[in-house]
Amino acid sequence: MTDTINNSVQHQQQEHTMQSTIRKHAGAVAAWLAVSAIVPLGFFLAGGANIVRNAAGIDKTTDGLGKFVNAADALVGPATIAMAAIAPLACVVGAGALMFGNRRGITIIGAALGTLIFVASVSGIVQ
Repeated sequence: MTDTINNSVQHQQQEHTMQSTIRKHAGAVAAWLAVSAIVPLGFFLAGGANIVRNAAGIDKTTDGLGKFVNAADALVGPATIAMAAIAPLACVVGAGALMFGNRRGITIIGAALGTLIFVASVSGIVQ
């Protein structure tokens, strides 16, 4: 009999905990959903794709796969420069993490260098 009462009380406590957790995070989830719906809509309505196309100097006259190749070719230079600037900072952060005993430090360094190599190799793939 007491086991049944204890199980009932535990079940009620778990249910209350789940409800309070849902209530606590409902606002954040709603805000995230609203932002994830509004940002792409604003980007589309403001002509954000045209801004990127004009800034990169992508030609509008090509069709099909040529558009994609021209876009990748125009964006790979700035992406390589950005990664070349970020990679040393990420290596310093990874080294600092290793010094303080974090095992993920080597992963940070490897990811930074791997991304730099990948972005630099895209120019060879595109051309």
